Amino acid sequence: MRKSKAETAETRKRIVAVASNVFLKNGLAATGIADVMVAAGMTQGGFYRHFESKEQLIAEASAAAFGELFAMFDAYTAGKPPQEALQMIVQRYLRQLQVEDAVYLCPLANLGSELCHGDAQVRSAAGEGYAGLVKLVAAHLMRMDVVDYVAVAESVVATMVGAVSLSRLPVDPAASDAILANAEHTIATLLRNASTSKTLH
Repeated sequence: MRKSKAETAETRKRIVAVASNVFLKNGLAATGIADVMVAAGMTQGGFYRHFESKEQLIAEASAAAFGELFAMFDAYTAGKPPQEALQMIVQRYLRQLQVEDAVYLCPLANLGSELCHGDAQVRSAAGEGYAGLVKLVAAHLMRMDVVDYVAVAESVVATMVGAVSLSRLPVDPAASDAILANAEHTIATLLRNASTSKTLH
Protein backbone atom coordinates (compact mmCIF):
# COMPACT_ATOMS: atom_id res chain seq x y z
CA MET A 1 0.00 0.00 0.00
CA ARG A 2 1.42 3.36 -1.07
CA LYS A 3 1.87 6.00 1.56
CA SER A 4 -0.09 9.22 1.24
CA LYS A 5 1.73 12.46 0.52
CA ALA A 6 1.07 13.54 4.11
CA GLU A 7 2.61 10.34 5.49
CA THR A 8 5.63 10.70 3.20
CA ALA A 9 6.10 14.32 4.27
CA GLU A 10 5.86 13.31 7.93
CA THR A 11 8.44 10.57 7.45
CA ARG A 12 10.80 12.97 5.73
CA LYS A 13 10.33 15.47 8.55
CA ARG A 14 11.15 12.77 11.12
CA ILE A 15 14.32 11.77 9.27
CA VAL A 16 15.47 15.42 9.14
CA ALA A 17 14.79 15.89 12.87
CA VAL A 18 16.68 12.72 13.79
CA ALA A 19 19.55 13.60 11.45
CA SER A 20 19.83 17.06 12.97
CA ASN A 21 20.24 15.58 16.42
CA VAL A 22 22.67 12.81 15.38
CA PHE A 23 24.82 15.12 13.24
CA LEU A 24 25.12 17.69 16.02
CA LYS A 25 26.00 15.10 18.64
CA ASN A 26 28.37 12.91 16.61
CA GLY A 27 29.62 15.05 13.71
CA LEU A 28 29.03 14.83 9.96
CA ALA A 29 31.90 12.59 8.89
CA ALA A 30 31.32 10.15 11.76
CA THR A 31 27.61 9.81 10.92
CA GLY A 32 26.59 7.72 7.94
CA ILE A 33 23.24 7.47 6.23
CA ALA A 34 22.73 4.09 7.91
CA ASP A 35 23.25 5.66 11.35
CA VAL A 36 20.54 8.24 10.67
CA MET A 37 18.05 5.75 9.28
CA VAL A 38 18.56 3.29 12.14
CA ALA A 39 18.05 6.13 14.64
CA ALA A 40 14.86 7.03 12.78
CA GLY A 41 13.68 3.42 12.98
CA MET A 42 13.93 2.86 9.23
CA THR A 43 16.02 0.86 6.78
CA GLN A 44 18.87 2.44 4.83
CA GLY A 45 17.15 1.54 1.57
CA GLY A 46 14.38 4.04 2.27
CA PHE A 47 16.74 6.98 2.36
CA TYR A 48 16.82 7.68 -1.37
CA ARG A 49 13.04 7.79 -1.57
CA HIS A 50 13.28 11.05 0.36
CA PHE A 51 16.72 12.54 -0.36
CA GLU A 52 19.09 12.69 -3.30
CA SER A 53 22.24 12.67 -1.19
CA LYS A 54 23.69 12.91 2.30
CA GLU A 55 24.59 16.54 1.50
CA GLN A 56 20.93 17.37 0.90
CA LEU A 57 20.05 15.84 4.27
CA ILE A 58 22.87 17.76 6.00
CA ALA A 59 21.60 21.03 4.51
CA GLU A 60 18.00 20.37 5.57
CA ALA A 61 19.03 19.09 9.01
CA SER A 62 21.15 22.21 9.57
CA ALA A 63 18.28 24.47 8.53
CA ALA A 64 15.98 22.61 10.93
CA ALA A 65 18.48 23.01 13.79
CA PHE A 66 18.73 26.75 13.15
CA GLY A 67 14.94 26.98 13.06
CA GLU A 68 14.67 25.26 16.44
CA LEU A 69 17.39 27.51 17.89
CA PHE A 70 15.75 30.72 16.71
CA ALA A 71 12.29 29.61 17.91
CA MET A 72 13.76 28.86 21.34
CA PHE A 73 15.42 32.28 21.53
CA ASP A 74 12.18 34.01 20.50
CA ALA A 75 10.21 32.17 23.18
CA TYR A 76 12.97 32.60 25.78
CA THR A 77 13.19 36.39 25.33
CA ALA A 78 9.56 37.24 24.58
CA GLY A 79 8.50 40.47 26.29
CA LYS A 80 11.99 41.21 27.64
CA PRO A 81 13.69 44.61 27.23
CA PRO A 82 16.30 44.45 24.42
CA GLN A 83 19.35 44.63 26.66
CA GLU A 84 18.09 41.85 28.93
CA ALA A 85 16.98 39.75 25.94
CA LEU A 86 20.38 40.07 24.30
CA GLN A 87 22.17 39.15 27.51
CA MET A 88 19.97 36.06 27.81
CA ILE A 89 20.73 35.07 24.21
CA VAL A 90 24.48 35.43 24.74
CA GLN A 91 24.42 33.43 27.98
CA ARG A 92 22.20 30.70 26.56
CA TYR A 93 24.23 30.41 23.36
CA LEU A 94 27.58 30.25 25.15
CA ARG A 95 26.30 27.60 27.58
CA GLN A 96 24.47 25.49 24.97
CA LEU A 97 26.65 22.46 25.65
CA GLN A 98 26.32 22.79 29.41
CA VAL A 99 22.55 22.85 29.84
CA GLU A 100 21.01 19.60 31.05
CA ASP A 101 19.11 18.68 27.87
CA ALA A 102 21.57 20.21 25.35
CA VAL A 103 18.80 20.16 22.76
CA TYR A 104 19.27 23.54 21.13
CA LEU A 105 22.71 23.21 19.55
CA CYS A 106 24.02 25.54 16.86
CA PRO A 107 25.45 23.92 13.70
CA LEU A 108 27.98 26.75 13.30
CA ALA A 109 29.58 26.18 16.69
CA ASN A 110 29.36 22.39 16.67
CA LEU A 111 29.85 21.50 13.02
CA GLY A 112 31.44 24.61 11.50
CA SER A 113 34.74 23.02 10.50
CA GLU A 114 32.84 20.28 8.67
CA LEU A 115 30.13 22.47 7.13
CA CYS A 116 32.73 24.62 5.36
CA HIS A 117 33.82 21.52 3.41
CA GLY A 118 30.29 20.72 2.28
CA ASP A 119 28.82 21.35 -1.14
CA ALA A 120 27.02 24.54 -2.19
CA GLN A 121 23.70 23.62 -0.57
CA VAL A 122 25.37 22.76 2.74
CA ARG A 123 27.38 25.99 2.81
CA SER A 124 24.29 27.94 1.81
CA ALA A 125 22.32 26.49 4.75
CA ALA A 126 25.18 27.37 7.09
CA GLY A 127 25.40 30.88 5.64
CA GLU A 128 21.67 31.42 6.08
CA GLY A 129 21.95 30.24 9.68
CA TYR A 130 24.76 32.72 10.32
CA ALA A 131 22.71 35.51 8.72
CA GLY A 132 19.76 34.55 10.93
CA LEU A 133 21.88 34.77 14.07
CA VAL A 134 23.21 38.17 13.03
CA LYS A 135 19.67 39.36 12.30
CA LEU A 136 18.47 38.12 15.70
CA VAL A 137 21.21 39.96 17.59
CA ALA A 138 20.99 43.06 15.37
CA ALA A 139 17.25 43.39 16.04
CA HIS A 140 17.90 43.81 19.77
CA LEU A 141 20.86 46.14 19.19
CA MET A 142 18.70 48.32 16.96
CA ARG A 143 16.15 48.60 19.78
CA MET A 144 19.05 49.66 22.03
CA ASP A 145 19.82 52.50 19.55
CA VAL A 146 23.24 51.07 18.68
CA VAL A 147 24.37 52.97 15.59
CA ASP A 148 26.28 50.32 13.64
CA TYR A 149 24.07 47.51 14.89
CA VAL A 150 24.79 45.08 12.03
CA ALA A 151 28.58 45.28 12.42
CA VAL A 152 28.31 44.94 16.19
CA ALA A 153 25.95 41.98 15.76
CA GLU A 154 28.44 40.30 13.43
CA SER A 155 31.17 40.74 16.05
CA VAL A 156 28.94 39.31 18.79
CA VAL A 157 27.98 36.27 16.70
CA ALA A 158 31.57 35.60 15.64
CA THR A 159 32.70 35.74 19.27
CA MET A 160 29.92 33.40 20.43
CA VAL A 161 30.43 30.85 17.66
CA GLY A 162 34.20 30.84 18.05
CA ALA A 163 34.05 30.52 21.82
CA VAL A 164 31.65 27.57 21.82
CA SER A 165 33.64 25.84 19.11
CA LEU A 166 36.90 26.29 21.04
CA SER A 167 35.29 25.26 24.32
CA ARG A 168 34.77 21.78 22.86
CA LEU A 169 38.54 21.19 22.64
CA PRO A 170 39.92 21.20 26.22
CA VAL A 171 39.74 18.04 28.27
CA ASP A 172 39.67 20.11 31.46
CA PRO A 173 36.16 21.55 32.07
CA ALA A 174 37.73 24.54 33.83
CA ALA A 175 39.54 25.50 30.62
CA SER A 176 36.29 25.32 28.67
CA ASP A 177 34.55 27.46 31.27
CA ALA A 178 37.33 30.05 31.04
CA ILE A 179 36.92 30.32 27.26
CA LEU A 180 33.17 30.88 27.59
CA ALA A 181 33.52 33.32 30.51
CA ASN A 182 36.11 35.36 28.62
CA ALA A 183 33.86 35.47 25.55
CA GLU A 184 30.94 36.67 27.66
CA HIS A 185 33.14 39.38 29.18
CA THR A 186 34.38 40.43 25.72
CA ILE A 187 30.83 40.72 24.38
CA ALA A 188 29.73 42.71 27.45
CA THR A 189 32.64 45.11 26.90
CA LEU A 190 31.82 45.41 23.20
CA LEU A 191 28.19 46.24 23.93
CA ARG A 192 29.11 48.68 26.68
CA ASN A 193 31.41 50.57 24.33
CA ALA A 194 29.15 50.47 21.28
CA SER A 195 28.12 53.90 20.04
CA THR A 196 24.45 54.74 20.34
CA SER A 197 22.45 57.57 18.82
CA LYS A 198 22.40 59.18 22.29
CA THR A 199 26.20 59.15 22.73
CA LEU A 200 26.69 60.82 19.36
CA HIS A 201 24.68 63.91 20.36
